[in-house]
Amino acid sequence: MNSLLRGVLALSALTPILLSAQGDTAPVRKTGTIYKDEVDTLIRVVRETAARDGLPALGGESVAATAKVLSAMAHCHRFYDLNAGPAVRPSLQFLIKNRKADGSFGDQAATAWTIDALNGFDADGYRDEVAQARKWLAANGGGAEPGLQSAVAAVIEQVRADVFPEHLAAGAKKQVWAWYDAPQRLDRGVAADALVALVACQIANRQLDKQGAQEPKAGVFSPAQQKAFDWLLTQQKDGVFSVMGRGGKSAPDAGFTAFGLLGLQTKPKALRSAAEQATIEKGITWLLAQQQEDGSFDKALPNYVTCAAVAALVRSDNPACKPALQKAQKLILGFQNIESSGYERKDADYGSIGYGNSQRGDLSNLHFSLETLRDTGLPADHEAFQKALVFLQRTQNLKATNDFSGKVKDPDREGQVLDSTSGDDGGSSYYPGNSAAGYLVQPDGKSVPRSYGSMTYALLKSYTLAGLSGDDVRVQGAVKWIQNNWDLATNPGSDPALGEKVKYQGLFYYYMVLAQALDLAGLQNVKVPGKPNEKGEATTTELDWRKALRSHLEGMQKEDGTWVNSKNGRWYENMPMLCTCYALIALERCR
Repeated sequence: MNSLLRGVLALSALTPILLSAQGDTAPVRKTGTIYKDEVDTLIRVVRETAARDGLPALGGESVAATAKVLSAMAHCHRFYDLNAGPAVRPSLQFLIKNRKADGSFGDQAATAWTIDALNGFDADGYRDEVAQARKWLAANGGGAEPGLQSAVAAVIEQVRADVFPEHLAAGAKKQVWAWYDAPQRLDRGVAADALVALVACQIANRQLDKQGAQEPKAGVFSPAQQKAFDWLLTQQKDGVFSVMGRGGKSAPDAGFTAFGLLGLQTKPKALRSAAEQATIEKGITWLLAQQQEDGSFDKALPNYVTCAAVAALVRSDNPACKPALQKAQKLILGFQNIESSGYERKDADYGSIGYGNSQRGDLSNLHFSLETLRDTGLPADHEAFQKALVFLQRTQNLKATNDFSGKVKDPDREGQVLDSTSGDDGGSSYYPGNSAAGYLVQPDGKSVPRSYGSMTYALLKSYTLAGLSGDDVRVQGAVKWIQNNWDLATNPGSDPALGEKVKYQGLFYYYMVLAQALDLAGLQNVKVPGKPNEKGEATTTELDWRKALRSHLEGMQKEDGTWVNSKNGRWYENMPMLCTCYALIALERCR
């Protein structure tokens, strides 16, 4: 789309004026036909001046301008067709007369718009011309200007909670009445773009009308989510989140900004106000500027923070982020513990990714990394995912696929060595032979790292990202553990001997990964243990996990809109900002 049309559609400078005119009440989108008078008036001015000046077509000597005017006329509220006769016939003939021997109508833009125009008036009658033009476009790199639907998409993209199609062609509207008063000043190229902008807003409004009739409004962004969103906005400045560092001074932080922007972006784009969107865009711009030459966003925790940053940037859907995303992908691939780093398949760390280069891997970092690789365009059949599967299997307590056994140091007890082996409940530990939830000691003295909630969901999420299907024995094992250990009150699986507090460590991280994993795996319900039947036999019941998780989280929300882990602050869960982001990310999956 050319710069003029973008300018016509852009409203950032006008938004404050519109909002002040609307007052404090929530703005309401106009339904039905908008810009009717402006479209009719502009078509009239274009037609009358063309006849007055003896021009061959509505766009004068320009194929592109003529095609734009015709395309807009065919799709506006009047829906012009061939029955309009002299209003459109000379212009259609002009387009056909300018058809080249190769099937094009000039450059890519003119050809693409002519396809739009011909299809809009007589798709069957111009079938051959359209087919040849499309063939030419395909052979010449596609259309630089796809046509009217691209303009409609641009309008929809800018719709917010306080910005609607009726606002988005304000510049074109003003220009129409200026031409009406002084038709001799009409610029046909500018007029064609203005008409496209007006009609694109008409079409977009019709689409929003249909969506409003088909889609329920409730549950899109709940009051609890809005309350948390509003609180999160108070914690940032220009989209940037700061944390207290060494020396008691607060400083902007890339990791927390990434999670903060993720939390803010859980609010659907169309529901955000222009001010809210501007805040997010400022934060994205700042975050982009934090990327270092190697692709990382943090020196201390390069993998973890880079993964969070990529998640926030991807959500912004900003084309300017693409180079940064590719640099981040290369960085993450370089962190994987594989042959290029001196690892062999027999090594326990093989296929894993840790907090940074040369770091021991773990499942927490790995599931974030695999998500980042997929988000940046790496296909599931890439060797990075296949090698990650080796590590994933070794964290899973599933004897059929876990080939890991041997002596490992106990990270929680200095000088102690564990003779580790695999269990068979289908759940997952933190990394091969190690679990933050404790161990099950077998009669032969071997230790089985206990499966626990957050890592089992991380495993299911990772398996899904790596392309495993629901009938794979590894996926089924994880799902079985989840069903047998379903719990929202705690992060299940820890050894009771470790004490009550351990059950709550990483609780909000657990909620986030639970929602991501079940959603990605396509599970609508979870089979959980039910009440015994009349014969005392065990039963199961289908649980809508989204409804259950939403209800549970809403019941835990503080009066100010935040969430915080008051029972175990380990892993920064004593910070309302982080727990609130985790909760919002989880709730987004509870559609």
